[in-house]
Amino acid sequence: MTKKKQDIITPPPYTFDVSWEELLEDKRFLKVFLSDILENYVIKQRWYGGKSSTLKYIELQEYFRIQQKGEVYYGLLLEINFKEAFYHHYFLPIAFVSDESFAEKDRILPISIKGQDGFIIDAINLEAFRKLVFERIMTAVPNDTTKVRYHKSEFFTHTEYKSSRYMGMEQSNTSVILNDSSVIKFFRRIYADKNPDYEMSRFLSERKGYKNTPAYQGSISIIDADGANITIALMQELVPNQGDAWEYFLKEIDLIFSNLEYKNITVNRLPQIDLFQPLPLKDVPHEIIDWAGLNVFLKLQALAQRTAEMHIALGSEFEDTAFTPARFNGDYEVWLKNRLLYQFQNRLNTVEN
Repeated sequence: MTKKKQDIITPPPYTFDVSWEELLEDKRFLKVFLSDILENYVIKQRWYGGKSSTLKYIELQEYFRIQQKGEVYYGLLLEINFKEAFYHHYFLPIAFVSDESFAEKDRILPISIKGQDGFIIDAINLEAFRKLVFERIMTAVPNDTTKVRYHKSEFFTHTEYKSSRYMGMEQSNTSVILNDSSVIKFFRRIYADKNPDYEMSRFLSERKGYKNTPAYQGSISIIDADGANITIALMQELVPNQGDAWEYFLKEIDLIFSNLEYKNITVNRLPQIDLFQPLPLKDVPHEIIDWAGLNVFLKLQALAQRTAEMHIALGSEFEDTAFTPARFNGDYEVWLKNRLLYQFQNRLNTVEN
């Protein structure tokens, strides 16, 4: 099911005499859909991670239904091949809508199905799709053995769907706030295994009772043709916050350096302390406290404590080998160096091109 550059694609309008439920079995539709049309859509998405490489073609690796009663959407697993001889896999849920007001964002393809004009769009734009996903998790049965598996945790406390809205701009995933108290993250780039975010969230919540991370509430996964368990969505508790620690401390560090001028501090006159050595907060020289502010050190202390508590929880597992700590060795050092060189080259290519 690949799109080749030499394929002759039927020009628009795209008309198919099959039902929506049978559309993905139609070879002519797949030829049209996997052409430059899908390529042009994908490369414009924020979640697309191949912007520094050259896309060669897109292949539909697998598709499955996300449905409830008579309401049907499709989940697509796309394999994107690059000229640099590697590939990515992405998850794209699609819907068919006939009302133009539902297709203002993320239109992929104008199409006519059985005489009904409309558009194929990214299904996450539809509240009806988000409601269906919520309800499928809410009504999930234990030990689901179907191809598309919905899981509900004991921390899922909702009794009905009320509302949903996008969480905000994201680079690699799409998150939706549900009922103003939960977040469901749809993973866009996927891997042939369980997603680490899902594994850690569920492990910390259900196995270790760790309270300082959003509680795991549910998930959606599929079993692909090779038997791999692929996580496509993770639902967690929504924790009120003022942003992430990275952005917060960037602002704090900027303020710290601004204080050099504001407080007329001469760096060379600050007390010298040993770098990379443990230092109790009570032993930090008062000149440095005055420069940076005590509040920063207190928050760094809290961040360090929470991080340590999480690692203790992860390191205390003896049954699940997925959480066994890995030692830093020469092999990992080589991998890390090559990975950094690869990322640097990608960024350089982006700047040069």
